[in-house]
Amino acid sequence: MSELDDKIVDEFLVDSYEGLDRLDRDLVEIESATGSSAALVRAFRTLHTIKGTCSFFGFRRLERVAPAGES
Repeated sequence: MSELDDKIVDEFLVDSYEGLDRLDRDLVEIESATGSSAALVRAFRTLHTIKGTCSFFGFRRLERVAPAGES
């Protein structure tokens, strides 16, 4: 991989970790008695974005796992 490729993958990892942190908070909100539809939409969008980015980069294993989260 080139230095540019490394930077792109690093950015993907940072974005994914931030998305998973947000997903964790959204899932807690969804589970609460006051769960919101906005949190559900954000959770789905986060998983969908990670899945799409994995597909783009060719991360096939992770790409196959992501639809389970969307379901």
